[in-house]
Amino acid sequence: MENLKNKMKKFALSKGADLVGIASVSSFEGAPDGHKPEDILPDAKTVIVLAKRIPNGVVMDGPATSYHNMMIIFYEQLDLIAHEMAIYIEQQGGVAIPVPSDDPYYDWNPDKVHGRGDLSHKHAAQAAGLGKFGKNSLLITPEFGNRVQLVSVVTNLNLEPDPLVEDKLCPSKCIICIESCPVKAITNGQQVNQRVCRSHMFLKLPKGQIIYVCRECRKVCPVGIK
Repeated sequence: MENLKNKMKKFALSKGADLVGIASVSSFEGAPDGHKPEDILPDAKTVIVLAKRIPNGVVMDGPATSYHNMMIIFYEQLDLIAHEMAIYIEQQGGVAIPVPSDDPYYDWNPDKVHGRGDLSHKHAAQAAGLGKFGKNSLLITPEFGNRVQLVSVVTNLNLEPDPLVEDKLCPSKCIICIESCPVKAITNGQQVNQRVCRSHMFLKLPKGQIIYVCRECRKVCPVGIK
């Protein structure tokens, strides 16, 4: 009989996820108060992380309008997959809460222009064995580099966690993402100054829409480009 973990992964992939990883809540002990899985679901035992790949062409060559539209589509698709995952978990006798892939979230510092989601999807993805952080703080996956978007589902089902990625995906001497940042927002220790980054990330179009425009640090990363 197929085990529950494999059933969960097959279900997520059948719904459109490109990658699926499993993390134990014990991996989040260092997370800030209010941003642990148990803060979302008190008897949480497992976090399931789902990823969708971003087409290289959109990142590398597409206009900002195409890049922005792709990001919005992915947020909606990932939230839908996470919703269906939660329903499937309930059908297996568990309880699950999807964490929004982007907005909304409570934690926002207007002075620093710094936000923090209810759960860090990229930290969850690293704990679930999907990849490792690059110097620009984005998750790098072995399959698709940093060209992925993420969502997480917190559940009380006790699933075996996946092993961490041991390979060094971000070359130690590579600083191309740091050098390419137009506003020098990438600092030491895989940190990004959100105030500085956000000052250049968005563009207001003549019609009034505000769109994502900058993705230089994602574009120049050589990892995952086939």
